[in-house]
This record gives sequence, structure tokens and C-alpha cells, in this order.
Amino acid sequence: MEKSLLYLLVLPVLMLLLAGCHSEEDDFIDKPDPKSLIIRGVARTSGGQPLPNMEVKLDFREASLITTKVYHKAKATTDKDGSYIMFFNLSDEELKSLTTFVGDARVSYNLQLTLDLNELDDREYLLPSDDSSVRGSKEKKLFYYSYRPQGALQLGKVYEENVFISRKQLVSVRVESNGTINEKDKFAVRNRVKYGLESQMPAQFDLEGGLVVFYRSVTLKNTHSQVIQVACAVAEGSKIALYRMPEGEYNYKAFSSEIEVPVTKTVGGGIFRTY
Repeated sequence: MEKSLLYLLVLPVLMLLLAGCHSEEDDFIDKPDPKSLIIRGVARTSGGQPLPNMEVKLDFREASLITTKVYHKAKATTDKDGSYIMFFNLSDEELKSLTTFVGDARVSYNLQLTLDLNELDDREYLLPSDDSSVRGSKEKKLFYYSYRPQGALQLGKVYEENVFISRKQLVSVRVESNGTINEKDKFAVRNRVKYGLESQMPAQFDLEGGLVVFYRSVTLKNTHSQVIQVACAVAEGSKIALYRMPEGEYNYKAFSSEIEVPVTKTVGGGIFRTY
């Protein structure tokens, strides 16, 4: 009884403390001045088509083990041509925290750039949620947690940040195997493609050779030849390969060589020959 009463007394205090651990504040400006930083670019998809109505946001974040402070610095929406522009100011203290070494490692300072892709049709475009079958991502957003413009961060400078979001289509691929396939293993098709900001890759994706990696789980049968279908990016340089996670293990390993995704719509997407 005494423990229950103590819990009821302490709970409201704990809730107030936790609520104070995270704070957000708008710090927008109406127009740029000579010291403002400007970020502009164009959002496009496969073939260079513009991506309108896509929101771009920039925040300044100060985080420690117990508190997080977020200052909303800038936001913009791409127009009918896919173009956007946003501007913001940094205080002397904020600029110093981003450009010099901070002795207190318990506190981190960074800019976070977010691309909101919710206005894009997930039936037509390759979105972060397409990776959900393997990684568990549900959001249609790209978060650049430690965003850094190309080159040194300088006041009064204009930075170009173009965005590339691929279209996707369902591709049929034949799997040819010379051995036995364990149906209890897990299988996925890995898609490597140019994606997101041209200058940076999202922190939550693996980075290989300048391409972002998506995984899409598939089911294979114990047969020497079978056809599977997978949704993947249709863009120049887009490549897919079959990966396998052996039963009882926790990492996917290459199970076939890579093949390039045809840019034009086609019935067949090539052949996976397993190792």
C-alpha cells in the first residue's frame, strides 16, 4: 500500500521531468540578410521529371544524454518545377558549435535536414518504407541527422542541394540455382541506386560506391529454376542482387551476382544465378 502511494506521488514529478527533456522552438526568418545561409536546389526523379509539393526542412539540434533542444530554422516546399529555396540564420554560438571542436563530448550540435516524401505515391516512387520488410522503417521521410553542406560552413553563402528520388516498377527475375535451396533461410533482393541528396547519403542507409542500398524480402522455393517479382528503382545505374540470411544467422550475405535494372519497362528483369 505504501509503495503504491509512493509511486502515485512520484509519477507526476517524473512525467514533468521527462516532458522538460525535449523542447522545440521556431526560429524562422522572413527574408535573408547578408549573413544568412541559403539552401536551394531541384528535386527530380528518373528521367529528370520534377517532384512538386515535397517539403524540405532544416533544424538545429542540441542534444545530450538527458535533453534535446530543436530549433526549426527553415522550411520550403518544391514548386511545380521541383525547385525550392530556404534561408536561415545562425547565432555566433550556433555557428561556433558547428564549426569548431566542442570539448564537452556529452553534448552534440548538428543540423538536421529532412525530406518529407509523404506527397509521393508509393506505388510509383521508391520510398524509405519500401525497405520495411527488412529494416522496419515505416516513415516516408529521409533524415540527414548530421547534415553538412559541401565545403566549410560559411555565413552568407548559397548551397546547392539537388534531390533525386527514383521511380519504381515491378520486375520479374528468374532465379537459377545449381544446388539445394533451404526454404527456412531468409532471402532479399538488394537494390543499389542513386537516391536522396546528391551530396550526401542518408545515415540510416548503407553507402556503397555512392549508391544507397534498399532491401526487399522475397520467398524462394527449393527448385532449380523459379521466377520472383520485386519492386525496384528504374533509373540509370540501378542494380539488383539476391541476398540470403542462413537459418539461425542474423546478417544477409550475397547469394548471386548483380544485374542492372532495365530503364525501360520490360517483362523480364534478368537472371539471378546463385552461388
